Amino acid sequence: MKNIAISKNLEKKLENIAERTGLSREDLFMNAVVYYYETLRKKIDLKKELEAWEVASDRDLMRLGKSLS
Repeated sequence: MKNIAISKNLEKKLENIAERTGLSREDLFMNAVVYYYETLRKKIDLKKELEAWEVASDRDLMRLGKSLS
């Protein structure tokens, strides 16, 4: 596993949360990374879907314009 550097302030906050939730520090970090990864993946998927809808919408508008000509 890779090591990352975090500030002492953040480290203290995370240790506090780990203690309060009963999670090990490693489990807390892993849960945080997985949550962040999933959040970003969903955001990327949504962006791709919105782009696909925009392309489809543009095509439909062009077809409509041709049919009204």
